[in-house]
Amino acid sequence: MSRLHDSGEAVHEALNQAFQSSGLENADWLLVFFTPQHIAQSTEIYETLRVKSGSECIAGCSGLGVLSGMGEIFNDPGMVVMLGQTPGLEIIATCKYQELQDSAGVNQQLKEELERFGGQNPLFLFFPDVYQHQPYNFINTLNYVQSGPMVYGAGSCDDGSDRISVQFGSEGVVANGAGGLGFKGIPQYVAGVTQSCKTIGDPMFVTDFEDDLVLTLDGTPALEVFSKVAAELEFDDIEAAARQLLISFPLDPEEPKFEGEFSMVRHLIGIDVARQGIRVSQIVERGTVVSFAYRSAVSARDDMNAMLERMKKESESPPSFGIYFNCAARGEALYGKTDVDIQMIHEQLGDFPLAGMFGGYEMAKVPGGLQLYTYTGVLVLVYLE
Repeated sequence: MSRLHDSGEAVHEALNQAFQSSGLENADWLLVFFTPQHIAQSTEIYETLRVKSGSECIAGCSGLGVLSGMGEIFNDPGMVVMLGQTPGLEIIATCKYQELQDSAGVNQQLKEELERFGGQNPLFLFFPDVYQHQPYNFINTLNYVQSGPMVYGAGSCDDGSDRISVQFGSEGVVANGAGGLGFKGIPQYVAGVTQSCKTIGDPMFVTDFEDDLVLTLDGTPALEVFSKVAAELEFDDIEAAARQLLISFPLDPEEPKFEGEFSMVRHLIGIDVARQGIRVSQIVERGTVVSFAYRSAVSARDDMNAMLERMKKESESPPSFGIYFNCAARGEALYGKTDVDIQMIHEQLGDFPLAGMFGGYEMAKVPGGLQLYTYTGVLVLVYLE
């Protein structure tokens, strides 16, 4: 990891640290994450990694922040480099963008690349741009790739000022595209999703709706239910409540669960006073089960510990390496201090190489297919022995 402001110095420092700590002399693959302050020098960063490592298999992207076992960097310049020498694995590093309006779209290019890569359920770490691509388009495509890739990742972004993201792959460097790092032949890997939110009250059925406008919950006007919850939590006004209260959707309405991978949290996008409805950033159906929720540092810690306990049962030894995709709304923004998630990960699972980023959203392949998550952390642990 490097906190240096100069991009050239930062990539040299992070890469040298990676080689020194690993004891390796060369690398089969490299994974790099960097903050918005380094985006302007992304081509130079890529070339330095390629020349100094001797590897063409380079993947990674820009994010709002970066993290490693050494800590989190958010709002300041930061870069994390992980390198691996894994002769028993087949690896692909790719990045795609749509060069011309009538050329193959990024989704189709990714699908074709992964189907050429083949294998059975390969692990694919995925870094799509958040500004020019809809995540559901990626989900709809990747869920139907023949090899059934196990996809985990986060939305690549900047701080929103330029609305640009950068992705690396063996092809080079692209802007506002989609990239990823794939592995075939991993003996074991385990993934988990942890939530930041605490649900309030009992689950409710959507009993009337119109597109993204929820009109009634359990037969009561949705705005009336929302206002009651906001009053109980002592929000100053309805607008403040709309900014902080969220809606949680369980993936299985038959047996609704609101922790870990089992639910998706969405924010409110508006209130319709005339129709007594609330607008949510999710298409709903009659009979959909929902619950109001709010972000809580206490519930985030509890859910993280529960996820780590589940993952620890999969193997008694520490993983060979781990990748952690964290929501930009977690970290210090949630806990009031840095490195909370990282400390919990190492306390529960031991010491191992860890790299990751803070992104615009998170993705994870669960039994119900690839899902879009928000306000979550997605941890992938890889065991090579």
